[in-house]
Amino acid sequence: MMIDEQALLINDAAIKVRINKVWEEVFEASGVVITQAKKFGFLGMAIIPNPNIHQMLVTIRLLDSQIDTFIADDLEYEEKRLMLNAKKQLTKMEVVAAALKENNRGDFDAAMKEMETQAAF
Repeated sequence: MMIDEQALLINDAAIKVRINKVWEEVFEASGVVITQAKKFGFLGMAIIPNPNIHQMLVTIRLLDSQIDTFIADDLEYEEKRLMLNAKKQLTKMEVVAAALKENNRGDFDAAMKEMETQAAF
C-alpha cells in the first residue's frame, strides 16, 4: 500500500469517527429534551435548570454546518444517512424550541412526538 492510500484510509476513518460523534451529540441532546419534556411537561420546559433546550441548541447549531458539509461530501450511504438523520432531529429540536418560545402547545406536542419516533434510545 502506498503512503497516499494509507493517508486516505486514515482520513476516511477519522471522518467516520467524527460523523458518528456528531450523530451521537445530536441524539444525546434530543434524548435530554425528550426526558425533560416528559418530566416537566410543556409549561415546565420554560423553567428547566441548565441545560435547557435553548442552551443546548446554541451548542448543537455549531454542528449544523459540519452536518451540511458532511452531507455535501461524497460519503458512503451509511454516513450520509446518519448525517441526514441528525439534521432532521436537529430541525425537530428547533421546532420544539420555537414552539416553547411562542407558547404554541400544538406545535410543541407534534414536534415532540416526531422526536420521540426518530430518537435512538
